Amino acid sequence: MNSSLTKGVRQTREWDQPTPEQFRAEILPGKRPAVMRQIARDWPLVTAARKDPHLAMELLSKRATATEAEVLRADPAEGGRFHYTSDGRALNFIRGRGNIPGLIAGLRQQEQVERPFALAAQGLVAERFLQGFAIAHPMPLVPGSAEPRLWIGNAAKVATHNDPVDNVAVVAVGHRRFTLFPPDQQPNLYMGPEHPTPAGTPVSMVHVTSPDLAAFPRFARALEAAQDAELSPGDAIFIPRDWYHHVEALDRFNVLVNYWWDADVGGA
Repeated sequence: MNSSLTKGVRQTREWDQPTPEQFRAEILPGKRPAVMRQIARDWPLVTAARKDPHLAMELLSKRATATEAEVLRADPAEGGRFHYTSDGRALNFIRGRGNIPGLIAGLRQQEQVERPFALAAQGLVAERFLQGFAIAHPMPLVPGSAEPRLWIGNAAKVATHNDPVDNVAVVAVGHRRFTLFPPDQQPNLYMGPEHPTPAGTPVSMVHVTSPDLAAFPRFARALEAAQDAELSPGDAIFIPRDWYHHVEALDRFNVLVNYWWDADVGGA
């Protein structure tokens, strides 16, 4: 994000390795975003990533099933942004299919390119693609019903959107930057159409990392209320339901694991 625009953006409150009891007593009831440092520091994927991201690639490829998933690809000219074409009438990326080893092979190839295609597989239910993942990578903060989901790709941007459920997102490989907006900022985010959407939910039409304030002047108000957080392998962030968030993967290989659950129907 343009540094001149983010001088007033506050940093999200942080906890150092909170226990499940702290999460439920201090973080969850506040209904505010929270960075939780190193809660997944002992995950095998995190351990591998800290040594060498390619070791994490190998770990995923070796344990992956043959199940195929949808894979998104955006041209280098899009700068990693999965969004709309300039006229706002169509999406600026294409959808294909492939398994995790195939995706990782593609990411390895794009590592060598100066201006790579953006590649991403999003929201994969982990157990379908990596059997035994939940056991090897436990997350005691969330309800047992919250399935881990994988987000795998290279340097890419997920446009500002919100979810109607609570969310814990763990960075396993690479680094990610989150920009968060309270629910009441919806009028200042210039949300796009309900159809088509990049991933099933409306997204902001504002390019958060390079906003055009002449075209979207109210976004300046949203920035005044925004929070910012950058996460490393092993770190996590709690995003309360309905909070808007923009997510930027910063490295040539990134893996995020997230957990969604509805606290109103028996969650944590």
